[in-house]
Amino acid sequence: MPMGQYIGIDFGTTNTAVVCVQDDKYGRRITLLGEDGEYPFSSIVALPRDGGAMLFGRKVREQRNELAETHEVHTSMKSFLGRREPGGERFSFVAGERRYYPKDIVAAFLNHIKDYVKKRFDICINEASFSFPVDFSPEARRELHEAARQAGIEVKTFVSEPTAAYIANRSEGRAFSKVMVLDWGGGTLDISILKLTGTSIYEVSVWGDRIGGDDIDRELAERMHSRIAAKSGIAGGSFEDMQPADRDNMIMKCEDAKISISNDNEDHPLTVVNYGAYGTKNINISVEQFNEIVEPIIKSRVLKAIDDALDKAGGMTPASIDAVVVVGGSCNIRLFEYAVTNLFKDAKIIQPKKAQWSTAIGAALTQITGVNSRLSEDVCVRLSDDSVFPILPAGHPIKEATGPITFSLVEDAKDAHFIFTDSSGRNIYTTKNIPTKGFLKEALELTAVIKENMTARIDIVNKNFGKQNNSSVVEINKLTFHYDIGALGESD
Repeated sequence: MPMGQYIGIDFGTTNTAVVCVQDDKYGRRITLLGEDGEYPFSSIVALPRDGGAMLFGRKVREQRNELAETHEVHTSMKSFLGRREPGGERFSFVAGERRYYPKDIVAAFLNHIKDYVKKRFDICINEASFSFPVDFSPEARRELHEAARQAGIEVKTFVSEPTAAYIANRSEGRAFSKVMVLDWGGGTLDISILKLTGTSIYEVSVWGDRIGGDDIDRELAERMHSRIAAKSGIAGGSFEDMQPADRDNMIMKCEDAKISISNDNEDHPLTVVNYGAYGTKNINISVEQFNEIVEPIIKSRVLKAIDDALDKAGGMTPASIDAVVVVGGSCNIRLFEYAVTNLFKDAKIIQPKKAQWSTAIGAALTQITGVNSRLSEDVCVRLSDDSVFPILPAGHPIKEATGPITFSLVEDAKDAHFIFTDSSGRNIYTTKNIPTKGFLKEALELTAVIKENMTARIDIVNKNFGKQNNSSVVEINKLTFHYDIGALGESD
């Protein structure tokens, strides 16, 4: 068994879990590196309007109303990584006279975590493995990587969140051959369908949707605001018209209500103090009202995402799944539990005790495997006769380039239309039009590589255009990988 210390980080929309896996002659120990020793770090930031340091963590969440007088308070920073303004410039936040970019905020947040962990646990985070949502864009992955580097953290591996969650809970899943992982957090629903053979994990399908607990909190807050406004008799005043601090306060109260109703299945009394022109208000959120919000989300988004993941896996059905691992901060919502149980009637439902920590634990464990992930499905170009040509074959390792591969036009045209698919030709990753001069047999050279962030980078060069403006880049995410976890042994 490899010896050493391994850090896993699950940078989440709402919370960020950090763990340390220690392997030594005494065995394997897992330490949860959370706030107050037991809670994941709250992924919230307070940006100062008049200079000073950014503030992070649970205390910001608890004091957000007071801080709102001197700071701009933001949640869900993860969702802003890689984002661009309509004109193409990088997205940014403005507080006072200062502009903040999400990547720099995340870097400061990771520094905050490093400092906290060093002081509290005497553990230095100089390198770590990170998990990411299935549909995290290549640009978002790059910015997360750069943010870690800014914080002095070397990224050892990247791994998709649901697959990391399975690796953390493999002792319960190893008896099955086909396992689905549902990781439903604050901002995203991420799905992996895994084929298990010995110590090998093959991702058969990965799927993601940007729907999470934050969307439920927001919808619930808007409905509670409407009820308060209707009873007050004050004309106008939508939820968006409220001051940011009041909106944040209402959303936070509704998040607490969501957790309470999910855990206890009982009505939840909600009190908001000094809620703008409405003053202090008391309102009751019934289980029925909560379910009216959640049920459409489950039916239209969650179940559809599961169906899409099954379809991408070659038309699998729920009956094909032997076990379902359910993790993430939103997995305790009762209607979600009912939906999963009813859909996968014959499957074993696995709900880990440390659901919020599972993904970070799995990320840390991937380092022990020797970072030997490889493609589990071909990346191909569809040819003019509808056949496919693999440019990155199944089993291809990370960071090893293929090519150059030469393609040519088969008819007079001013562009070459590249379609990138899997080996079936049915699942299209993306398309790209490459300018050409229209000569028959005009040659275009293609090289491809799997980057460290688990995306494919494809460079296409048309040498007929000379040295300038002759290169195009294609990036593909949502790839599937094979992991050999034999090095992990039987320990958990």
